[in-house]
Amino acid sequence: MKIKILASSALALLLISVGAGVGIQKSISSRISSRVHHELPNASEISASVPISQVPSDITSNVLKSVEVNIGKYVFKGSAIKPSLKINAVNITKSKPTLIESLDITATIPAAAITSLGGFSNAQIVGNALQVSVGSAGLGKALLVPKYSNNQLYFQLQSVSILGNQIPSSSLPANIQDQIKSKSTRTLSFPKDLAETSVSLSPKGLSISLHGNNVHLGKLGQTL
Repeated sequence: MKIKILASSALALLLISVGAGVGIQKSISSRISSRVHHELPNASEISASVPISQVPSDITSNVLKSVEVNIGKYVFKGSAIKPSLKINAVNITKSKPTLIESLDITATIPAAAITSLGGFSNAQIVGNALQVSVGSAGLGKALLVPKYSNNQLYFQLQSVSILGNQIPSSSLPANIQDQIKSKSTRTLSFPKDLAETSVSLSPKGLSISLHGNNVHLGKLGQTL
């Protein structure tokens, strides 16, 4: 009987402890969301989360071990594009200015914006490429892949298919690539503290991944 009482008491204490941890986790996440909103005024639809396992150390330490922030829309300066942002930050100082030791950001431009980006005919995302109509009466199909270089986002021709016959881009006139790049190029200037690591296309849209070390959140908001 005593064993059952002790077991029940231990279970009750465990549930109380877990409940308290969840409450503290939500409180920390809410404060992070408010800080992000203050430091990144062009962001909206902000949510933040921290692993519940790190809550005890987050309370006692001067830094937060890791944070994930999701931003539904972000308005880049000088651009009408409003991508969503997924942010993973490691070792974030609690004191101001907010310093982030390691920062990874994935900016995803919605598929609807991508398909109209270059004014291509009948554009649609197929796998990891943009398929557009080409040729007389649009009988041909071209596959374009995204590229990012020197603050410029553009598409590059991968292949063309005419009536089911595929033609590799290497067999086409060189000026075609230049025409596609010129038509689709958009300038996206990111802060110097961030470097582009990859660019990819999926049914969700076009994603650009960025990485930075020792980034000041406030300065990031001023330049992003």
